[in-house]
Amino acid sequence: MTTAPSQKFYSACRTGRVEAVEGYLSDGVSPESRDSNNLTGLIWAGRKGHIGVAEVLLNGGANIEAADNRGRTALFHAVTYQRYEFVKFMVERGANVNPVDCHGWSPLDFSASSRHKKMSELLVELGGKSAKHVA
Repeated sequence: MTTAPSQKFYSACRTGRVEAVEGYLSDGVSPESRDSNNLTGLIWAGRKGHIGVAEVLLNGGANIEAADNRGRTALFHAVTYQRYEFVKFMVERGANVNPVDCHGWSPLDFSASSRHKKMSELLVELGGKSAKHVA
């Protein structure tokens, strides 16, 4: 039986409390649960750069490609908040480095438009491509 998560679950994901997240999952909270903004625990972990939480959620069955209402995955959110190590971790775990959001942007497009040179360089190194490039 799946238990409905409370805001405490998302708070644990947001603040990097690995043991608390493990506890919620063992109590029956789905790793695919979404908060009132349609964000998963994995997306919250990506926003804040909490690799340990992401590891627990992925091992618990979280979809690495789950996206928010704009089509942005945990990796995309990590790019937005410049969480370099999290981005590397997600790619190592098999995340798509080139998801395209509802605006037609890839993470590289977002990073370049935000003038985040270091993140853009990392994304290119990891195989990131522009979704806006016209051949």
